Amino acid sequence: MCIRGWFNYAEILRVAEDLGVSAKDVREMETRLSTHDLAFDAPSDTDEESDIICPAGYLEDNRYNPAEIAEVDDWIAFGHGRLYDAIGKLDLRSQDILKQRWLSEDKSTLQQLAVIYKVSAERIRQIENNAMKKLKKSISLA
Repeated sequence: MCIRGWFNYAEILRVAEDLGVSAKDVREMETRLSTHDLAFDAPSDTDEESDIICPAGYLEDNRYNPAEIAEVDDWIAFGHGRLYDAIGKLDLRSQDILKQRWLSEDKSTLQQLAVIYKVSAERIRQIENNAMKKLKKSISLA
């Protein structure tokens, strides 16, 4: 029995035994090794093989769909707009506490804000929780 490629059937069995793999695996690897590489990009006009379809001709790149990118950007901007509109409806102290606790690069602790507002850290936590509830309600109604 002769298999396409370099090996005959006896050689396939011998290689499989030497490597501790199945004859099927040897045949598969022989097929892979005996094929020619195909260029990813299409050949130039001067190539004789211009009728060959290369992977670049039929593979689709879905990562950068402009419509989806614009939609995601719009959705994010819409969400940010709703959030900032809702924050704008809060009193100034609640706005400042939320901004310093959640929207700042250097987030303040409850204790740091308690010192600034001359109240307890527990009171800052309560103000923060009430402001969050108001935000959720305002955003869900919008």
